[in-house]
Amino acid sequence: MDPEKASQVRSACVWVVILTVLHFALGTRTHAVHGLHILLAGLFLVPVILAAAAMERRGGLIAAAVVSVAYLAHLLWSWRGSPLVNADQFAWPLVYAVVGLTSGHLVHTANFRKWQRDEVIRRAYEEEQRRKGAAP
Repeated sequence: MDPEKASQVRSACVWVVILTVLHFALGTRTHAVHGLHILLAGLFLVPVILAAAAMERRGGLIAAAVVSVAYLAHLLWSWRGSPLVNADQFAWPLVYAVVGLTSGHLVHTANFRKWQRDEVIRRAYEEEQRRKGAAP
């Protein structure tokens, strides 16, 4: 893995750790804290997108799985007495997967198009060099 992609993966890991720690540290005591939990749930999309940028669809899906486990662990731990109080929060793992797959696919498509462009440029250069070599 090239250094830039490795840096993106490390950054995604740092985001996951920080967001997970914040989720567990905040608790669920007040309504304002619940609003922060919603914000943190949305911020879990950042590492998913970072991983997708580094490793395309595979990275997006792996990050979505890791983030989903961290988020579901928080939900199950924090709401263990009443798991359906915020049933809508259980949709976030699906959102993570969709964003991971979609952003990974977009990165894959962009990389493929870049490869196609580079291939056309390479072939044109080779053709030009061949013509120069054949010219008297």
